[in-house]
Amino acid sequence: MKREVQALINRRRARAVPFVFIGLAGLVGFACLALVVNFFVSGPGQKILRTETPPPTATFTPVPPTNTALPTNTALFTDTPTFTPGPSPTPAPITYTVQEFDTLFGIAVQFQVDVEALKIINHITGTTLSVGTILTIPTGEVQTPTPTPLPTGLPRAAKILYTVLLGDTLEAIAVKFNSTVDDIAKQNNNLTNAKLQAGQVITVRVNLVTPLPPPTSTFTPAPPAATATP
Repeated sequence: MKREVQALINRRRARAVPFVFIGLAGLVGFACLALVVNFFVSGPGQKILRTETPPPTATFTPVPPTNTALPTNTALFTDTPTFTPGPSPTPAPITYTVQEFDTLFGIAVQFQVDVEALKIINHITGTTLSVGTILTIPTGEVQTPTPTPLPTGLPRAAKILYTVLLGDTLEAIAVKFNSTVDDIAKQNNNLTNAKLQAGQVITVRVNLVTPLPPPTSTFTPAPPAATATP
């Protein structure tokens, strides 16, 4: 009986041995796997699995050339522009219509102008004004005609140019140059005193007539006054 029991135990042991070896082998294999994983994860095996990163390559970036300023010629003297004033604008003319009882002097005072300038610019030779006449009032300087220098030594009928003065008449010009009224009128397209204007240039033939000698005064001494005797 004991033998049978012992044999049964031996058979069970024999059946269990392979399982024991398998379990040990599994344990050994698991331990080896753990060692291998530990070797590559945290051990020296990290260097094998690690991919070495190549060192950075230095890239050469060319630097743009610096612009060097060229030397400039510095002027020793700077020309300052000179301002040249232009011509003054011409003032607009002023006109005035002559009213009843107007006089040249009153109009001149009203507009604060010279009477002679008013007569010259409007070609007035006398002093009479006509109602309704439109006069031009001078707004600037009016040039008064200057007397024409009297030539000397001219032959008879020599022609000269004469600038009419304010107040001149054909008679006065004829006497001044020993001419005649008719000849002056003929030389200037039948000129009359009404058409004569101050500043007008006319042609005059001189020495057409013999000048009259100036009148001489004769002095007659008065007789002595009678003296009463005592």
